[in-house]
This record gives sequence, structure tokens and C-alpha cells, in this order.
Amino acid sequence: MQNDLTESVQASIRPGEMVDVMYAGETNIEKQAYPAVVNTRFVQQFTNLGQGSSQFVLSPNGGISDILLQMATPAGGTYTNAALPTGWGYSLINRVSVRYGSSAQYFFSGPQVWLQNVLDAENNTKVDQLAQLGGNAATGAGCASQTAYVYLKLPHNSCRAAGKPLPFPSDLLVQPIVITVELFALNQVIVNQGGTGILSAAPTSLASASLQAKQEMLTDSSDQLARRVDMNSHAYTFPLPYFCQQETQVAIAGAGTQSVNLTGFRAGEVKQIVLWYTNTTAAGGAGATVPGSGNYQPLLWQQMSDVQLTYNGEIFNRFDAGSSQLWNIVEDQKSSVVNNMSVPNYTTAGSTATTMYYVKCDFAQVNSPSGRDNTLIHGKPILNAVVQFNFTAPAAGILHAIYLYNSSLLCSRGSSEYIF
Repeated sequence: MQNDLTESVQASIRPGEMVDVMYAGETNIEKQAYPAVVNTRFVQQFTNLGQGSSQFVLSPNGGISDILLQMATPAGGTYTNAALPTGWGYSLINRVSVRYGSSAQYFFSGPQVWLQNVLDAENNTKVDQLAQLGGNAATGAGCASQTAYVYLKLPHNSCRAAGKPLPFPSDLLVQPIVITVELFALNQVIVNQGGTGILSAAPTSLASASLQAKQEMLTDSSDQLARRVDMNSHAYTFPLPYFCQQETQVAIAGAGTQSVNLTGFRAGEVKQIVLWYTNTTAAGGAGATVPGSGNYQPLLWQQMSDVQLTYNGEIFNRFDAGSSQLWNIVEDQKSSVVNNMSVPNYTTAGSTATTMYYVKCDFAQVNSPSGRDNTLIHGKPILNAVVQFNFTAPAAGILHAIYLYNSSLLCSRGSSEYIF
């Protein structure tokens, strides 16, 4: 009797939907409304294997989700004193752009694409594997015939399995999705272990490179939204996991306490600011962030300490010493590090396994997606405000920052556009 009374009281005071946890039924089972199949048959070769850009056109035809790049170094060529760091495929990317039909065009750097994959991955094991697949470290003749597999993070997709976004419905467009990938010359990203400067004798072009996309196609084409709904009078909202504009960079003159004003914000809700630091001193690798310097390693990140983020003087994030690591891990399923990144030593033979660090500063509440659910968690609008980042730098270098916004792609009348 007492048990029945307790159950009745708890059921009456707790909000929520009644769910059957004993038998399968309408309250705990979901089923696919429109059957679909996937394929990865779309492969397009780079038109420019050296320094320069290649353009890829994805014609309107079903859903588009994952996109991968495959790059291979030449089997022949001079690799004397040459070295490749872990994840060199991302380092080789100068910038990427995408246009969904007639939408606005935005650009993203290679290291930024890598960091977004790091943010999206479910756990540190997957992060480390993405790094190794992005290009294994090698030295000397071992740099020949190396292959890198890069997950091309764009606003609509994610390398996640849990919480993966729905495919972008390209069938709602009358114009194609256009992706542009701009590369550095290969010898601009090869580390010179024989001294400073570019290895002019090393190969300047890849042996091969391609882009491959996954299509998610409806089994019955009559189920396509454009055939069921008049899209000239209706609009479809495609929620993005987040939108990340091109990274902001600030040069830091030396080690010690630093205060930097973060700029370049657009109208919209900022959910999170993510920052990382690259070292440009001789100890960390002179010119580590300069392509062609002989030691271009943009994925070599240093740890920042005593972090504080303020908005018009009000503190929103404060991480004393190195406590950002703990704050970040309790709000995610992984720590804010990348392990076992092999970094070629500067002007000496060999390489060193290193841990890379980044810092997440949140405005929005914690939101760990599961399945394909999309939940709008509001961020903070930043307009005509001073956002200041204070930290202790380990040495002279470059502070990098990306801003993650709430955003959607609105599709109607054969075109699409970002809504912030």
C-alpha cells in the first residue's frame, strides 16, 4: 500500500512523457518513414595536384552527408631530410569553401577543419584514429607513397556516429553544391630536418587526390519532399549542428600573461568559442605556422594556462592554471587533447610523440546529442561588445580562435541560404 502511494505521488509531481520500459510499443519505438539506401560511388579527382584549387560539383540528387578526401604522395622523388607530421593531409589544405546551391560562400582553413573533427568525435580514441588516418608521420624515404584520408567537415555534416546530422537534401536545389579545396604545394608542408627553408628538391605535387561523397537516396523517388510539397510556397529548415566561420588569428610577441580582444563576430548566437595556440619560437619550431618555412606544422598546439574569457568586462569562463582540461572533460565525452601526434624534430633527425591541447569556452548549456536528435540550445548574441581573452602563453606564437554559432540552412524555390 505504501509502495503504491509513493509511486502515485512521484508520478503526479514529475513532469514528462509516459514511456513503457517493459514492452515495445508506440512510446519507445521509432521507425523510418521513408526507406532509403546509401552509396559512396561518387568520386571525383582533383584537377590540381599541386599548389592551387580544385572545384567539385555535386549535382542535386538526394541527400549528401559524409565527404572524404584521399591524398597520396609520389613514390619517386627526393625526400632527403624530409619529414611528414601526423595529420599532414589537413596541413596540406590551405582553405576549403562550400556553396549550397545559391547560398553564401564561406571559407575554412585546413587546421580548422581538423579541429572541428576533433570537436565532433565521440571520444579520444576516435580523435587519435582520425589523426593517424589524416596522414601517418614519416621521415626520409618513408615519405614516399604515403596516403592521407581527410574527413572534410562542412557545415552540414559531422564525423560523429552518435548524434550524426541528417543528410542535406540536395534534391531541393536547382543548382549544385560546389566545394572548392585549395592546397599548398607538397614541399611547402614537408618539414626540413636538414635546416631552415623549403626543400626545393622534394616533390611539389601529390601523386593522386580525390573527393568522395556519401549519398543517401530514397528508395522511392516519389517520397522526395519537393514532389510531396510545393517548395515555391513552402520552405524547409535544415538545422546545422553549428556553424563555424573562418578562424581568427592573433600574433603573440612572447611568453607570459596576454590579453587579446577577439574580433570578427557576426550577428547570431555564439554557443562556444574554441581556441588553440601554435608556437613560433626556435624551441617549438621556428616558422611553424608559415607554409614553406621548412617547419610548417599547424597541428602542433601548445597548452595555454590561466584562461579567462570576458564579455564587456564580465567573466564568463575562468580556468585557473590548467584547469580547463577538467572543465572541458566534464562537459563532454572526451578530454580537450589530441594524443600521440608525431611531430618531426626541427633541424634534427627523428620525431617526438606529443599531446596537443585546445580550450573550449562555452556560452551555451551542455548539449550532448544522441541518435539523430537536434536540440536548439541558445547561445549568446555578441553585438557591439568587447570579448577579451586573457591567458598565459608558453612562448611567442599565434592564438587561433573559432566561433560556433547556432544556424540553419533554409531551402525554398530551388535555393538555400544560411539563417543565423
